[in-house]
Amino acid sequence: MRWAFTLLLLPAFATAEDRLAVLEFFGRPSGAYCQAAAPAMLTLQGEMEGRALLLEYDYDQFRSGRVDRWWAAHSGGGSVALPIVMVGSGYQISSAPTSYLATYRAMLGAELARPPAAALQAWARPLGNALRVYVRAENRSAAPLSPADSAAFWVLVWEDGRIGLTDTWVRATTSKPLAATLDPGGTTTTIVDVPAFTAVDRTRIRSLVLLEHRPDAGTYDMLQAAVSSTAALVVTPGQVSLGATQPAVEVSLAGPHVLTWTATCDVPWLQITPTSGSLPARATVSLVGGQPPVGAPTGHVRFDATGDGMSFTAESTVATEGRVFRVRRRLYQTPDH
Repeated sequence: MRWAFTLLLLPAFATAEDRLAVLEFFGRPSGAYCQAAAPAMLTLQGEMEGRALLLEYDYDQFRSGRVDRWWAAHSGGGSVALPIVMVGSGYQISSAPTSYLATYRAMLGAELARPPAAALQAWARPLGNALRVYVRAENRSAAPLSPADSAAFWVLVWEDGRIGLTDTWVRATTSKPLAATLDPGGTTTTIVDVPAFTAVDRTRIRSLVLLEHRPDAGTYDMLQAAVSSTAALVVTPGQVSLGATQPAVEVSLAGPHVLTWTATCDVPWLQITPTSGSLPARATVSLVGGQPPVGAPTGHVRFDATGDGMSFTAESTVATEGRVFRVRRRLYQTPDH
């Protein structure tokens, strides 16, 4: 079965200044308290779009894994009623009954006010009914991130749509521990494979990556999250003109870290430096001699990237004297694995 991803209008790279809040709602669609909480979830899903993701889990299907973070943060006695809700991997928790809208809004507001402690970049592609996610992370905190503190990447896969009580429905989750200690300022890359799962409409499948840890075996804490973009070779900016006043321009290349790229120019008056490398990267397109020849037509720079069974091409059109530089992307689809 083939299925596709739709690219969300969210940045693939979540910077140190922009925290993406994640609220995880564990409940039962038939539960009275869960039904009472649903309007608050729906309101906040619209109100905080682009700043927060509110994900709904069927508690009976996800009795372990992510929900363990809620129980690690829960220190009170007595009975607990669904829905149980957490933000930031258990940094804040709540359970029913409560003033749902006020409580969830306050939890998300407090989370968004915290500077993120990591920067994440995530790209995803389907492999049959499974999913492969490519991750790049930078430790922006003042302390090392250690496997001894349960530092790990999690991939959360959901389907957009009113399947349960809200507009999201978690289909699968999986984790991958940090392979080695990541010092402050350090970066690491990894691949996280999500095993095959079922879904009603695979064109509505989305995923995100989060990085968390558990200092001193206490409460888990999410350092940052990022929505996965569709695996691709992305060249920006999309338009530029070159001439005597602007003889060179820098372009950025982004995509899964497993890709390597090469670039070639089809006219002698254009050059690019460097001509190959890994991702992410920056390259400079410039006019040989600083000026185009008289009456020069448009030229082209072709970027080819391959890796892990993927192949992408981006062709850049470079024009002079008021013409424009455009990037056209062509995807060569590989067979499902």
